[in-house]
Amino acid sequence: MDDMETLLAQVWNPEIRPLAEEAWRTYNAGAFRACIATTWTAVTADIISKLVFLADAGDTQAGTFRDQLAAAQAKGLTFDGVRAMQAIESSLLATAMQLELIDTIDQRELDRLREDRNLCVHPSLRSFGEVYTPRPESARAHLAVALSTLLTHPPTQGSQAIEAFQNYTSDPSFVPEIAHIQTLFYDHVRSKTRTNIAKIAAKHALREIDPAGRLNPVEYANRAAVVLDALAERDRTMARSAVESQLESFQTLGGEVQLRAMARLGDQDFFWTMVDNALAGRLQQLLLALPIPEQWEPLPVDVAICLAVVRSEHARSRLPHLEERFATLNKVHRMNVVAIAPAPYFVHVVVEFLEEAGNFRTGEQCGQLLVQHAHLLSVDQLGSALTAWASNDQCRLAERMTGLAVTLYRGTAHLGAGQPEAFTSFLREVQSKTTADDSYYRYPELEGALRAAGHLDQPPD
Repeated sequence: MDDMETLLAQVWNPEIRPLAEEAWRTYNAGAFRACIATTWTAVTADIISKLVFLADAGDTQAGTFRDQLAAAQAKGLTFDGVRAMQAIESSLLATAMQLELIDTIDQRELDRLREDRNLCVHPSLRSFGEVYTPRPESARAHLAVALSTLLTHPPTQGSQAIEAFQNYTSDPSFVPEIAHIQTLFYDHVRSKTRTNIAKIAAKHALREIDPAGRLNPVEYANRAAVVLDALAERDRTMARSAVESQLESFQTLGGEVQLRAMARLGDQDFFWTMVDNALAGRLQQLLLALPIPEQWEPLPVDVAICLAVVRSEHARSRLPHLEERFATLNKVHRMNVVAIAPAPYFVHVVVEFLEEAGNFRTGEQCGQLLVQHAHLLSVDQLGSALTAWASNDQCRLAERMTGLAVTLYRGTAHLGAGQPEAFTSFLREVQSKTTADDSYYRYPELEGALRAAGHLDQPPD
């Protein structure tokens, strides 16, 4: 599909879409003056409909515009009515900018469209009786600008978008769906508004400010961090600026709040650009001072969440003792940390867990960790993990491992041709170490899955 056709399909108002499509048809027909004139018609109709929408939603400034529009329309197709509508149209772009439907750059681009439209429909504006003849690329550019800056965006002002953000992040049924967040708070809002949303998200994610009683501040901070991460995928400079704006306030917070903020954002580069050497030293000391329980007691979740930041290359670089602190934890506690946040850094640790598991329960926990990392494995890492699994009878003969093997097989389908070979080799290895009488630990479900996919020959009748 042509890029222009994609934009046309995204026109927000179904009543405006036919005008935009008509402009595109006239362009394709070579009627470039008509294309520019129709594009301007679509722009004016779109702005008017959005201002009326905002007025109906209670915006007082838009309400004033709606009253002026109604007064002009009441005069009908008379001299006074036409003059009144011309006055409204002449200030339409300025009104749209004041109400945050467009910004100053958009206004300049649309002003050029208006000027070219006037040349197209008023040939007397040129001297010597010459008729203005627009270039094809100018007509296409004007339509593209109208679509991308105005027609494809809903009538959402800055204040309304921010309120929508607050409602969304406070919703009991909040779902951290990255693409949806980007659509709502990046794609469909103006640059100034999305910058303000990023700053609000950063403020809550870093400082755990009470969101006016809507939600527990810590939980709200977690949700704000998700939004900030989603926005950063589109504009890291904006996210970095939003975080850096909070530095002065962040430095004076208590240690627990600072550690939780680091746990939320510590795998993001824009967080560490805010952290100077003095603050990095403080964060490291806070991490090293976290209380660690006795060997066989589980690591508290809040402690594990903080230590899990070791998965981040940025954190390891800025906190040089962090990796050593993780490595010196006993196996149970390291498993608690790994379980918090699957990451590429932890894959080799999981393989070591499989090699060293000393009882069936630990073996099953290792298998579960491997399944959690399935989407992060390479073919070589999968092979190493399965070799360790087959070689350790505390993994191979643990009850839940036969089912986890099938789950891992399905979870690594993305690896392509090398994946079935790794599992068939694993199956041959475990079956060579298990008698036919002990059929359960010959991994029959995995064997069945491999046969069904055509990776093993069917057994003889």
